[in-house]
Amino acid sequence: MFLNNLVEASEGPSNFLRKEKLALQSKQDKILAADVKSVLYYRTWIQAKTNNTFDKTRILGVVAAAKGAENYLPYTIPKIIQQISETGMMADIVIGLNNGFECPIIIDRFTLLPDVQVIHLYTEDKLANNIPATIFDNIVCKGKPYFLSSIEPHQSRHRIFVVHQKEGQYAAGKIRVLGDIYGSLLFNSIENGWIPPAILVTFDAESQFLVTHNSSVIDTDSNGLKLIVNQLQNHPEIDILGTRNKFAVYQKAIVDGIRVLLPNFSEQVPPLQWFIDIVHGRFSGFQCKWGGGTFGRTDVIVSLLVVISRNYPGIRGEDTQLTILAKCAGFIGDIFLDVISTNRTPSMTDMTIEQPPKKAWVEQVYRWLVSTYPLKLLYGEHNIKSLVSYGFPWFTFTRPIAFLKLVISNDKINFSTVINKIKLITIAYFTFQKIQKKSRKNHDVLQGSEAKAFW
Repeated sequence: MFLNNLVEASEGPSNFLRKEKLALQSKQDKILAADVKSVLYYRTWIQAKTNNTFDKTRILGVVAAAKGAENYLPYTIPKIIQQISETGMMADIVIGLNNGFECPIIIDRFTLLPDVQVIHLYTEDKLANNIPATIFDNIVCKGKPYFLSSIEPHQSRHRIFVVHQKEGQYAAGKIRVLGDIYGSLLFNSIENGWIPPAILVTFDAESQFLVTHNSSVIDTDSNGLKLIVNQLQNHPEIDILGTRNKFAVYQKAIVDGIRVLLPNFSEQVPPLQWFIDIVHGRFSGFQCKWGGGTFGRTDVIVSLLVVISRNYPGIRGEDTQLTILAKCAGFIGDIFLDVISTNRTPSMTDMTIEQPPKKAWVEQVYRWLVSTYPLKLLYGEHNIKSLVSYGFPWFTFTRPIAFLKLVISNDKINFSTVINKIKLITIAYFTFQKIQKKSRKNHDVLQGSEAKAFW
């Protein structure tokens, strides 16, 4: 022991720190490997249960909804069903109403949509934050649990499954209702013989799928969902595809007599959100497949989210974790740059309601960082840095021409434009550094009784 201590002392502090770093990375590698093993186990299990046969006549969509979703669902759900119809397929949409949230007027309107059947489902109390609740087709949760069933192609009808998650101690948070959907409804239905659709899409309440031209011009009348589904159908080797993120400030509108919020693409988004948009999917460190628009093989996405929801009930950045595990599990995927999914961001002038008020767009980015920084601690920066960056964006120097083309986009090059872009980049960089430093001190807890899955 004395000789060992003497040797360690003689090696110097730098060598000691290097050994500590290697030991930590080894521990992180083991955690990541265990999660990947679980994901691959569930995928193999799903393929065995289905005999590797999936329904190619339908598309499965999953969205979690909480307070505020009523401002988007009246537009986005009919639009997504319409886009699925244009592929020649039918839709199975699962809407998870989180922790007692209800929007009955909105849901009732879905029954008026042509060729749409609305099915109401209800969860029992969650017994723990990582245990998926059993789901029934009646509000008192009596009788046999509900399982999805396959329907014949001639029964050409879209289905909307509304999962009413009971309010409770362990229910609050997006990952908790996703856990009930993936870990209970979908997983148990497969176990009981359901043949799921081959393709699954995850989306947010405000998500719209649109086609972009020349990387920046958005075709608001286009069907981005059809384009990305065609890509998956034409390339069976692809397991998972993310859309390119597009932040937008939403504005009030009236659609079919209902008040909704729709994206206003003409309004300048805040600096950080603008920067993320132009680099997302194009540079190392910005390869996350956002939950607002990820398409993939159903067995792949279900296996990923079953593991995430069961192992990490405190995760808010489940899409970031999904991206990491998918990559490390060897699933083939990419960001499909020709299709954007819309994502709401506050305007430059919006303030939070807390005291003292804070800039809402800054707080939005702060929430992402406190939710994703724990993944760096969990899996190690060495394993995730190519997908999710927490450091300086070196590509601005290593690939300056490509970056500058995106910065300028379709704007006319003049003195005013150059000054404005420099200002945006400067604000984005220094704001990010400040938020990042703050987020490290108060990041989310992913596991255990202290895990709180805030929306």
